[in-house]
Amino acid sequence: MRVVLAHGVFDLLHSGHIAHLMQCRSFGDYLIVSVLSDRCVDKERKLIDDELDRMFKVSSLRCVDEVVRCNEPGPGYLIRTIKPYIYARSDEYLPRNKPEYHDCKLLGIRVGFTKTVPPHTSDIIAKIRAL
Repeated sequence: MRVVLAHGVFDLLHSGHIAHLMQCRSFGDYLIVSVLSDRCVDKERKLIDDELDRMFKVSSLRCVDEVVRCNEPGPGYLIRTIKPYIYARSDEYLPRNKPEYHDCKLLGIRVGFTKTVPPHTSDIIAKIRAL
């Protein structure tokens, strides 16, 4: 079975997140989504939904097989533990040299990138503020 691991905050779940996760699921047979815990989210970022709400929403998506909480600043521990076939991120992270890419390389795990589909959470928040 080809396991895919996706990782993110998934705050204010929207169609861009859903499109990303649907693309992630197409990379393999079983999609595990790592949701960053509240305590690990950058303190400058204001969350709309708490981690349990974010995990519940993500778990309700048909394309998601399993949701885990990420209690580390990044998904390195989960990558090393789960050892997925593919670690999936949005193509917005393609030019960035993320620490987890090194873990994937050491373990022979492919890194797959999905095509970004708008909106972004920040766009939605700006739209709400403009009302």
